[in-house]
Amino acid sequence: MKRLTPLLTLLSGAVTAAVLFTMSAQASPPGTQPVAGNGPPAAAAPPADDVETDVEAETPADEEQPDPASTRPAEVSPPSGPGRSDSTEVNTVEQNWIGQLENGATIAITVKGGKAEAYVCDGRAMEVWLSGTVRDGKIELTGPDAKLTGIIRGDNASGEMIVGVRRWKFTAEPDEKAVDEAVTKSGSGTAAAIYRADDEVRKAGIDGGWIMLPDGTQIGIVTWNGKPIPAPPLDPAFYSTVVNGVTINAVPVVPGAR
Repeated sequence: MKRLTPLLTLLSGAVTAAVLFTMSAQASPPGTQPVAGNGPPAAAAPPADDVETDVEAETPADEEQPDPASTRPAEVSPPSGPGRSDSTEVNTVEQNWIGQLENGATIAITVKGGKAEAYVCDGRAMEVWLSGTVRDGKIELTGPDAKLTGIIRGDNASGEMIVGVRRWKFTAEPDEKAVDEAVTKSGSGTAAAIYRADDEVRKAGIDGGWIMLPDGTQIGIVTWNGKPIPAPPLDPAFYSTVVNGVTINAVPVVPGAR
């Protein structure tokens, strides 16, 4: 029995040691507990760049992408200001106006490049030739002892003519005659409204003026030996007429030509 006592004591110590080891392991923090097995360490998360690449790769190839040009801001046209105008320069107008004075006389005004010529006659004894400018809608013409001023509003012209001490108001509208062979003769872009005896005839002491009215008729005066008489109509094929057996040739009146 005495021989068993040391063995029992040794066994009791071993049991006590095992209990203490078990209690110590249970009391240790989780991070210090041994890991079962010797497997490989867990794989690290992929870098951020790789994740973005994968996302792009997963985008459907046929998905419509926005047009870079459509995302650009719209271009804004610069506002108009002083010195900027989209309208046609009024001084380049090329037009004829035909109307009447208060005394019943007919007036024709032809304008080209800011320069103007006018002829006024009653078809019997009164006639006046004037020249000058039409700029920015203002008419300013002068002739022998005569002056004509007016304005153009829209398509209508109006104003006043002064001859000596007499004054007459006038109104005129655009001449809408179709372009014909007179355009070639006048060198203008519109049919001529006023004709006058050519230089050769005038050097012989004979003068004449004609207004081509919109309805195709003519009104004019021929001055023969200083005396005005009603002018025979011009032949539209040759723009000439005969007075007392003398042929009078006429040419279109072009502003700035004389």
